[in-house]
Amino acid sequence: MTRIDFSDGYSGQGDRTYVDAEQAGRAVFAEPHRMLTWLIILRNGIVAPLGLKKSISFGDRGLGKIGMFPIISSTGTEVVVGGDDKHLDFRIWIRIQPSLQGSEVTVSTLVKIHNLFGRVYLFIIMPFHKLLTRSLLKRAVNRRDKVQRKPER
Repeated sequence: MTRIDFSDGYSGQGDRTYVDAEQAGRAVFAEPHRMLTWLIILRNGIVAPLGLKKSISFGDRGLGKIGMFPIISSTGTEVVVGGDDKHLDFRIWIRIQPSLQGSEVTVSTLVKIHNLFGRVYLFIIMPFHKLLTRSLLKRAVNRRDKVQRKPER
């Protein structure tokens, strides 16, 4: 993105050791919080008549998806997912760093706002974004047996 209008980041330390950032990302978005599922359904119902993409319409860019988000780039320690729309573009950046206790996982969100509707949209979702990001990250770093390892290549 050429410009960033909003960014935040959250880190969590857990005893779970992740093979790579994609595995950590899948742990973050595995078994979405029930509130997230309902908010996505509500969001899709509201924005579709306005000509915005539904969450599931961001498409696969050839690298696969993590949760409902297409992977934009991936290295061993970092993965970026996100989407572009009329009102805003967003990226979710997931980074892992091995530690003596397991892995530190950082989830950062970057947003580029295109118009007034994008500003209003971001303002409305911000309280939910903060709550859900912290909750999903906490579950990922504390999760033990619910994350499946990626198959060997």
